[in-house]
Amino acid sequence: MEYEKKDGLIGVKFDLILEKIKTISNAFMTILLIGLTLLLGASIAMRFILGQPISWSNAIARYVYIYIVLIGSAISYMLDGHATIESFYNIMPRRLKIAFDLAHYLIVMGVSAILVVKGAKYTISMWGVHSPVLTFFPMGVVYLAVPISFMIILLYLLRKTIGLPSEYRRE
Repeated sequence: MEYEKKDGLIGVKFDLILEKIKTISNAFMTILLIGLTLLLGASIAMRFILGQPISWSNAIARYVYIYIVLIGSAISYMLDGHATIESFYNIMPRRLKIAFDLAHYLIVMGVSAILVVKGAKYTISMWGVHSPVLTFFPMGVVYLAVPISFMIILLYLLRKTIGLPSEYRRE
């Protein structure tokens, strides 16, 4: 979020919100990764020492991995870590770049909005379903990763769209 104050108060506030989201997401990912490492390490140790691994460790590992992939993808998108082909883009005229960026932002925001809405509906419908291994654990918690991650992407792209005119004004 390297935008200047030219984007106005809305842009500055948006940047603060996105920085907080990124900080919270990074902390959440760190906790998940540490917890996953400890859980799987304990399960492997139990398998070798007692001959019996922790029965629910694979289910938890699967659910944690879903969060790591989806929220990690959103963070990667915020850091411009997604794959791009820049050779053709770099030789385009400025106005064509603006058009391509705007089309990209609008298409991905549309897909993200659909996934937020559909993901939220699916999360709500799956909240009453429980994991076969963890009978107390609602599966809606697992499906909640979809609307969360795509809401992060949607907010980030909304901010990029607001800052698009000033981004090309600097060139």
